[in-house]
Amino acid sequence: MSNPTSNPTQPQSDDEAKAHPPVEHSLLRKSGPDEMLLAIYQKVEKKLPGRLQNRLNDTIGSEVALEMAGSDSLVFTDWHAAQETDSVYLQFQFGVSATPIWVRVSRLFLTACVDCFFGGNFDGETCATGHLTRSERNMIDRLAKAIGDGLSDAWSVVQEIKINFAGFVHDKDDFELELDDPHVLLGSARVALSGHAIEAMDFIQPIDGLVSIEPQLHRPLSRETGAIDPSWQKSLKESMDQVYMPVRSVLARPTMELSQLSSLSVGDILPVSPTDNVPLIIGDRVFAHGCIGEQNGGVAFQIKHFL
Repeated sequence: MSNPTSNPTQPQSDDEAKAHPPVEHSLLRKSGPDEMLLAIYQKVEKKLPGRLQNRLNDTIGSEVALEMAGSDSLVFTDWHAAQETDSVYLQFQFGVSATPIWVRVSRLFLTACVDCFFGGNFDGETCATGHLTRSERNMIDRLAKAIGDGLSDAWSVVQEIKINFAGFVHDKDDFELELDDPHVLLGSARVALSGHAIEAMDFIQPIDGLVSIEPQLHRPLSRETGAIDPSWQKSLKESMDQVYMPVRSVLARPTMELSQLSSLSVGDILPVSPTDNVPLIIGDRVFAHGCIGEQNGGVAFQIKHFL
């Protein structure tokens, strides 16, 4: 979890350190050039509670009320060191980013979900301890599906990004992140279940993950602007230009009796009527008409008109 440093065998002088100050991503400064990226993430956070609440209702089989506070930027190691309550930590693959999203689910909320799923009522206090039970592990899979779908739904308001569950850890010490930028955006979700409020989940979005997908997030969305993304259009054209299609010209289509066909031998001549309306066929479709001629000593096809 330490930040990359320069070669320890070649320490920087004070002058070199001043000439090359540490890189600080501007996402952490609202006036920086990446303010758009922060605004995009805030759109996602605004949509997440409603999308996730619907998913949790279906998963638990009980009415859930969910409120989510806006994210604060903090150093991951500071937050990690402060975790004292029993929790499970769910890892989600974030589109093409190598840096995952993590979601902390409190053991109290996990116990409540199991109770409600099996038709009971959560009393607001009773919490399982020790090793995870089979029911809790099954519930983790169900919650992970709901959370992953909720995150994907929320991100769809700005970009189609698939978010998939990649596993979980129970021991806090097994929850580690190797980050270039030590900061994360942390949003907390409070859930009301069976009339009791629970500090249920924390959503940990590393700055590294947002930065890695920044180029695709800054592309315009055709469904919002009604315009075609020029980068996508250019890429599509370049891809289509490389597609090979079978092209053939048919000089004649004579018909013969089966007896004539079976008697053909080497050297036989089939009469072909002269024509200046030879079809040029691509795939199964006639693309143009033309005539057969000669060019540079070889047979050539000259297009006369397109269809």
